[in-house]
Amino acid sequence: MPITYDIDSARALVRTTLTGFVTFTEVMDHFSALESDPRRSGTMNVLLDIRGLTSVPETGQLRRAANRIHPDRSPLQYGVCAIVATDPASVGTGKLFAVFARERFRASTIVATLDAAEAWLADAASSG
Repeated sequence: MPITYDIDSARALVRTTLTGFVTFTEVMDHFSALESDPRRSGTMNVLLDIRGLTSVPETGQLRRAANRIHPDRSPLQYGVCAIVATDPASVGTGKLFAVFARERFRASTIVATLDAAEAWLADAASSG
């Protein structure tokens, strides 16, 4: 499965992993699944792991994905977002998504490890 996610209700955290070749339709279906998931509530922080992503989305697709999570178009509200990326293509994808989604998140960052993402999220949650 190219997109998997888990919701940690206690921490108000969505952990999403993209692996292999991911299509734009799969990304949009992921947002629909999140919106209908009964475990979500209130404002959710995001840990987005794209280290295993082999496809490179088009710029317009990243912009549409960011627009999809706009508060006026989605019942989900987001806090902060940590994107885990290591290779140049995934780092570029993460940075571009963060730019397009800058108004959807209180803050976002790109880091190289899950540990760094967890630490940043914990710090952002305690200061937010």
